[in-house]
Amino acid sequence: MSPGPVPDGLPRRAMLAGLSLAAMAQAPQPGERWLWIRNEKGEELALPYRRGHAYDPAAMARLRHLFRDLRADTEGPLPGVLPDLLSLIQERLGFDRPLRLISGYRTPETNATLRYAAPNSLHMQGMAADIVVRGRPQDDVCACAQDLSQRLGFMGVGWYGSFTHVDVGPRARWTRLL
Repeated sequence: MSPGPVPDGLPRRAMLAGLSLAAMAQAPQPGERWLWIRNEKGEELALPYRRGHAYDPAAMARLRHLFRDLRADTEGPLPGVLPDLLSLIQERLGFDRPLRLISGYRTPETNATLRYAAPNSLHMQGMAADIVVRGRPQDDVCACAQDLSQRLGFMGVGWYGSFTHVDVGPRARWTRLL
């Protein structure tokens, strides 16, 4: 699947969300892939992280920091395909609000403290994200992710009622209401 263009108005909406004018100063370039995301600490990024097949190392470093384990304040790996999947979900749901990242990378110690976390969770490899889209029914977010999983032939999608889990592992689907 080829990367889509920056949706019309994303830079304007990002500026309205309080993001730096300098960060939005460049005109969108053809073939850029964007992600607008906010973590549980309130840190927010709206940025192009890939152009064509090339990931921007500085943008990926900023995303890796945003996806860090907030309990341990530890960054982990972030394979480019995870932001790609999140960007596709956001593209389908609309770029009118940031994705809310409930959990990205987790250290094994943090993972062990969570009653709902699998002992071999892909979060510990930086290959998973738990997300919410404010103002959208969570079952719509989950259905969107499940449709992508079906189309792409991979991607784990779990519905936990209050959030949706997506990962870049093999295709799988589950529901676990907390």
